[in-house]
Amino acid sequence: MAIKKVKKLDLKQTVKDMLLDHISQMDLSVETKLPREEELALMFGVSRITIRSVLDDLANEGIITRKHGKGTFVNPVSAGIQVSFNPVMHFSDMIRNSGYTPSVKLIECRTEAASKEVAMALKIKEGQDVIVCVKAFFADDKLCSIVQDYVDIELLPDYEDMTTEDMDSLFYYIYHKTGHTIQWDKTEIQVIYSKEIPEIHHIVKKYGGDDKSYLLLKGINYDERDRETLYALEYVDTDLIKFNQIRKKVITYS
Repeated sequence: MAIKKVKKLDLKQTVKDMLLDHISQMDLSVETKLPREEELALMFGVSRITIRSVLDDLANEGIITRKHGKGTFVNPVSAGIQVSFNPVMHFSDMIRNSGYTPSVKLIECRTEAASKEVAMALKIKEGQDVIVCVKAFFADDKLCSIVQDYVDIELLPDYEDMTTEDMDSLFYYIYHKTGHTIQWDKTEIQVIYSKEIPEIHHIVKKYGGDDKSYLLLKGINYDERDRETLYALEYVDTDLIKFNQIRKKVITYS
């Protein structure tokens, strides 16, 4: 397998993506063992320190396991997981990985005064102007998710030039406009009934969805400076998008 050496700014994430791509092409019914750190470093043209850091992340996510004296192995169970909470992927990729054709519609992009919840999430003053982008995602033309993204208007003062393509991922738009990259998020998970929130209820009915319980992911997204950059409310129909997660156990056996 020919692998290009890394040239992107976000070295660790790029190497991680490339290693995950390498794993996805492995025949895990035949071999689950990964090359040694030295070999991976040569394959990707990076240092062993970077490789070790990426492997640490994948081990924490349950994608690989390390066996003392034997090497590093891919967890074959992880190959069957299409959508997980970690690592975070774009909604279009979640939909595609779930076996559907994705599409997205920008419903509205507006400014409003930050509520107490939004202000606390973005570390700004309550009432300060924020940009709100509301999108609907579809799986084979069925409504599967509604996303409300909140960004401090001071970060994107000329947001009105955003296109529908930009709306698919504000992460890329923020990067192109500011040079800052979203690195991680902190997410609170709830379950809500769509009728409880008038705007969500209206969108559900408008696009042929059913009033039901939705998984609500409240995510504060942080950039490379660990600054609160984007607050996202993601309403997910788990009849269409099902999350799975491998969880590493931290248990002391005496």
